[in-house]
Parts: sequence; structure tokens; C-alpha cells
Amino acid sequence: MTRWKCIDILCIALPMVFIFSKAMASQPLFLAQNKVPEGFETLSEPQQSLMDIYYGNRYLTSQLATFQPGKITLSNVNEVVRLIGSVNDPAFLTTALSGELNTHAEIICPPNVTKDCGVLNPPVAGVIFDESRFRVDVFVNPRFLLTRAADVRKYLPPSDAGFAMMQNFSAAATGNTEDANGNDYTLNGLTLLSYYENSVLWSWDYSKSQQFSVNQLYGQREYEGFEYNLGLLSSQGFGLNFTSDQPLVGARFQSSNNTRNDTDFSGGMPVEIFMPLRGRVEIRKDGRLIASYFHEAGLQALNTTNFPSGAYDIEISILDEQGNLQSQETRFFSKQYQIPPEGEWQLFAETGRVMTSVFDGALPQSTEQWLTRAGVSRRIFDTMAGTLSAAATLDTALLELGLFNLGYRYELSPSVMVADNGSYGMTLTGRTWLGDVSLNGSYRRLWRDDSEEENTDRPSLIGDAFEQSSFSVSAPVWRGSANYRFSSNRNNSDGRTETHGVSYTATVFRTLDYDTSATFSLSESEGNTVALFSFEWRFRQDRWNFRVNPRAEVQDNNGVKDRTEKMRLSASWDDGDLFDGQLTSSVTAEAGSGERRLDGTLQYGNRFGRAALSVNHSSTDANRITNYNGSFSTSFLTDGSVVAMGGEQRAESALVVNLEGREGDVFDVRIDGQRRGYAVAGRPSVITLSPFEQYTVTLSPSGDTLYSFDERERRFTLYPGNVVTLDYEAIPLQLLFGRLLMNGEPLDRARITGGLYPSSSDDIGMFQIEARSDINELRIELENGWQCSVPVEPDDEQYILRMGTLDLSESDCVPELEGQLAIGKRDDS
Repeated sequence: MTRWKCIDILCIALPMVFIFSKAMASQPLFLAQNKVPEGFETLSEPQQSLMDIYYGNRYLTSQLATFQPGKITLSNVNEVVRLIGSVNDPAFLTTALSGELNTHAEIICPPNVTKDCGVLNPPVAGVIFDESRFRVDVFVNPRFLLTRAADVRKYLPPSDAGFAMMQNFSAAATGNTEDANGNDYTLNGLTLLSYYENSVLWSWDYSKSQQFSVNQLYGQREYEGFEYNLGLLSSQGFGLNFTSDQPLVGARFQSSNNTRNDTDFSGGMPVEIFMPLRGRVEIRKDGRLIASYFHEAGLQALNTTNFPSGAYDIEISILDEQGNLQSQETRFFSKQYQIPPEGEWQLFAETGRVMTSVFDGALPQSTEQWLTRAGVSRRIFDTMAGTLSAAATLDTALLELGLFNLGYRYELSPSVMVADNGSYGMTLTGRTWLGDVSLNGSYRRLWRDDSEEENTDRPSLIGDAFEQSSFSVSAPVWRGSANYRFSSNRNNSDGRTETHGVSYTATVFRTLDYDTSATFSLSESEGNTVALFSFEWRFRQDRWNFRVNPRAEVQDNNGVKDRTEKMRLSASWDDGDLFDGQLTSSVTAEAGSGERRLDGTLQYGNRFGRAALSVNHSSTDANRITNYNGSFSTSFLTDGSVVAMGGEQRAESALVVNLEGREGDVFDVRIDGQRRGYAVAGRPSVITLSPFEQYTVTLSPSGDTLYSFDERERRFTLYPGNVVTLDYEAIPLQLLFGRLLMNGEPLDRARITGGLYPSSSDDIGMFQIEARSDINELRIELENGWQCSVPVEPDDEQYILRMGTLDLSESDCVPELEGQLAIGKRDDS
């Protein structure tokens, strides 16, 4: 009975619950109100607290701020704008950040979330306020930011050298055993006097036929992008394609890239990016990473110094400090050294009296002609530059306009010239790439009225009329490269000459020590056709290189055919690091088609200079002849305090290393991390270097001996004719072993000095200490304050010196005297 009563109650209750729930669902569970509930009024009122203010994840300052739900007001906006820096309108930005600002609490990054949050793109400026961390992040639209320049030094630093004189000598001789009149020789000299960035250059020679003659003699100064010359010069073109260079006595002023450090940067298009936060920038070309940077928030110009030259697309990825991608885009980039730096003029001007190019005396003779040249060049667009040049003599004047455009996978350079005597000309040079196929072409033509009378005492500004064209194409095929070349030349005297040629070179087989290649070529010019096939096998082992080169040649000269087959064997040897200098030699033997040849060469260079000798002996069934030639070059230099001779290369500037130490010790001289020569202790050593560079130099021992010497990098800058002298001291080191006793008992914890670093003996009296080889004693400090002197016998042959057992009771020991420790015995005599 009770069961049925429960069922009845449930049947009545369930419908009532359903009806009641429907009624409740039609009403809101929480009632919205326009006023703060009682007891919560203080939460909506403005509050004030100390806030940490950041820009681009970089801490700026801390200051009081007033905030309430959804709004915040900064107390010192001027300070915030000043600390942001690099803004183009501080007053406008201050206004945008003043007053009540939206907190943008909805884009605060939740815990453990770093993507798609925490970044604001305001119309002018705005903030994100994180109340839980009392942190305010400021964001500025990039339109109101100044671009931070890339950290690239524009000019070469000043010279580190004072007065210096350099004299280069080189001699060349040639001759044969058949004709004594065919023997010839020439001695060349290049004298340079320099003082910091200024120099005087004198180029001269003495030959068998012309005896003594002067080629150039002028003073020059190059500094911070400009060059000044005065004296006997050789004229330069600067955009002039139809006038030849001539010697003149005069002056020149021009822009110079020699003293600029930023040519790898300024030759490229500017690349500016906007960093919303502090983070990393990655640059990729064809999917390969070519550069990566870390930058603060803001507009930033990228350093494109290490970007490859050419025109191509780059992919720019901007990531925050957690590695989250913020943005990614693709841009076109180009770099070409023929395009002047953005916003800069390239200038050129020279004038002077034209001299004869062929003369019998010591100095060239003056003509009646004067020559003036000038030009300007400027970047017009990111990938295009224009050049305007002019030249004038007493008889003729001309004007030439040229363009250079670097596009995506192509280069194009046209120019036109007009002269007041009716002559005119044009050039067109181009290059393009179609995949792996490279095409090059050029066309040059000069129209001139040949009826114009020439004044023999006044060299002409413009030469004879001509027409030249060339075209080439190359493409990779299988394991090698195929090429086609065409050239055409026409002038009034010789008519037109055309040449065609195709060639193919392939690597057939290659390993670490072996490689084999094959070459085929076919060329034709004026009815003369030549076909050549050659095969080369190379083998490398240690310092040896061996080559085997069989080849066959077929020639058809206007119907007259000829065929030759030859075999060439050659071996060359390089000493590597075997000698202090550099020694190379080679021997070649060739035979075939009734002709035999034997060649030999020998070259050696050291700190005194470089010499080379070549001998060639050839014989046929009819005759024999031996040809020879030799050369020698060296240099002499001084900076007033040091006199040195030699150098393995011709010197236009040099480093002299003065190494003090054990006589004959050899150190490698490393310039910018690469071995460029060696220094010998006891005498100055010359390392020839190119001018207009800043170098770092370090020394390292050539052998296994350890030394005490200055291992720090030293930095110096060279201009033409400069000589920088660096002094080093290198003392060999020795490792001293021994055992200390006192009255026959081991001496424990005795302090030992006199080496590179202090040492101490162990519980059985054993010790070891590394010391310079020029010390003559060790000092032993006892616990009672006494000091003992132990003699060290020098040994230049061994690094490890065993001193044996030393009983200090038999040594010279004295107490401390007036704060100083007396060393050694007192000489009573």
C-alpha cells in the first residue's frame, strides 16, 4: 500500500517540477543592474599604484598610474615618450598617450600561452595593462617611428702609421739559345713615400731597349670617400666608353670606395622592418637562411653586408623572444656595386696637359693638347643608377649618358654618346639567367666622319669608327658545363671578323685523391675551323700533384686539313709547411706529332722576396730550341726607426713584426685568422698587405715549443705606402719538476714563486711549475717567513727540466728584511 502511495506522489510531483522549471527559465537567473551592488563600490573607483612600463618587452621606467576597470592614465607621459626614443613626432605621440587609455585587457596572454596575444596595432599609440602584474606595455604605430640605422661603419678608420718609405724592385729576363738578340730584360721600380693617409707614388723602369723611363709620378690623398691626385697621371674613364685613357700632367678629384667600409651594405637596396616586440629576424633566400639578427622593438634598417650580390626574392620572418612567428613577408632585394649608395652622388673630375704615351727619354713629352673630363653618378631608383659624363679637348667635346638597371634575373646597361664634331655612339650590355642557363651579350658602335682632318700635335679625343658585338650562353649539362660564344668586330681598315665557338667540359669521375675530366671544343673564324678533344686525369698525394693529359686536335684552314695527337705528363710539388718560405716546382713532358717538349719551373718565396725560373726545351726533327725566363721581386722599407727588406709579395703597404726572443725561433703571423707569413726572432720580418684595409694580427709558434708571449689580437689600418711596426717578446717556457726537503724531511705546502704562476709542494715535497726559460732561480717561501733561493740551470733543448731532490738546508735562505725578501747569498767579498 505504501509503495502505491509513493508512486502517486511522484506522478503528481514530476509534472509540477516541469511546469515550475519552465516558468523559472523564462526569467534571468541573475538580474543586471546599472549600479554597483552594495559593499563593492570601492572596486569601481579609480585606484593608484606603481606600474612597470615596457616598450617592445624592454623595461622603460616605473611610475604611478591611475586605473579603473577598462581604463588607465599614466602620470608622466613625457618621460615614457622620451625613453621610447626614435619617434618622428614626440608631441603628437605624447597627446595620444595622455588621458584615459583603453587597457585592452582582452588581449592579455593567459598563462602558458604566447601566440596570437599580447600585441597591439594602434592607429597612433596604445597600451596593454595587466592588472595582475602591475605592468603596462606601450605600442606605437610604425608610421610615427624613426628608422634606426644599421650598425655599419661607413669609412675606414684613420691610418695607424706615420712617415714611411717603401721601395719595390722587380726584375724579369727572357731569352733563348737560338737568337742572342731575342734576349731582353726589364727592371721595374715602385717608390712610395707616405705620411698617414697621404702618399707620393713614383713608378719607373729600366729596360734593355728603352733604358730608364718614368711612368707615373704623383701625390695622392684618399680619406673618407674622396681621392685627390696631382702630378703625372693616367686618365680614367668614369662612364666614358668611347675615349681612351691617356697620360697627362694635371689634377684629379673623385669619389672613392677604397676608404669606405660599407660598400657591401650601401650597394644593396635598403631593407627596413617593423619589430612590434623585441625579438629575432630571419632572412632566407631560396629557402636557405642567409642572415639572422636580434633587434629591439621599432623600425629597424637591416645590415645587408653579408647578403649575396644579385637580384632575388628574400623571405623575412619576425619572431618574438619565445620563438613565436609574429609576421612573414617576401620582398625583392638587389645588390650591385655599380649602383651608388642611396642618396649620395658619385663625383669625378680631372684636367691636365696630355703627354705622349711612347717616348725615348726618361720622361714623357708634352703635347699641345689639353684634356678635361668630369662626371656624376647617382642612384635613381632602388635598382637603377644613372651616369652623366663629359670630356673636352681643344678640338672636340662630347657628352655621354648611361644607365644601369639590375632587375630580377637580369642586368641591363645602355649608354649613348654625342660629340660636337658629328660623331656619336651607343653601347648596350646585358646579362640574364633562365633557370641555370646564363646569357650575356654586348653591342658597341661608334659613328665618326673620317673626312675630319687630324692634328698630329693634338691627340684625338675619339678614335676611329668601329662596331663590336658579342654573345655567350652557358648551361649545366650532365656533370659539366656547355658554352657557346660569338663575337664580331668591324672597323674601316680590316672589315668584319666573326668568331664562333662551342665547348663542353665535364667531370667524369672524382674521389678525394683522384678526378677525371673531359673537354671538347669547336671554333671557327674566317674559314679556319679547329676541333679539340682532351682528357685529363689528376692524382693528389701529400705534397704531390700528377696530371696525365692526352689530347687530339683537328684543324681545317680553308680546305687545308691538319691533325695532331699529343700526350702531356706533369708533376708538381709544394712544400706546404715544410720550410719557412714557400717552395713550388713542376716538371712537364709532352710528345706527339713529331714534336717533343720538356718544361720545368721553380718558385721560392720567403721574407727576403720571391724568385721564379722557367725553362722550356722543344725539339723536332728539324731543330731544337731552349727558352728561358726568370723573375725576382723584393722590397725595402723603413718607418724611420726600423729598416727591413723583403716580403713574399709586392708591397704597397706592409706590417713589420719585431720579435724579441731566442735567436732563430719562428712564429706564424696570422692576419684576420689566416697565415700570411712568418716572423723570425732577432730580426724584423715584413708581411706585405693590401692598402685600404683594417687588419687584426696574432702570432702563433710554428713549432711545438711553448712560449710566453702576447697572444692578444692587435688591430691596425693601412693606407698606400704605410708601414706599421709591431713589437713582440716571445720567451720559451719550461716545466720544472723536483722534490723539496728540509734536513732530509719532505717539505709540505711550501710556496714556490718565480714561474708564470705560484705553485706549492705536496705532502711528500713534490712540485711542478711552469716558468720562462730565461729565469735563473726559483724562490721557496717557508711557513716561518724565511725565503730560500734555488738555482735553475738553463736548458734550451728540452721543455721538461728535472731538478731532482733539493734539500733547502743546503740552499741560501734568509729571513724577511724590512718588508722585502732578500734573495740569494750575500757576497762578502
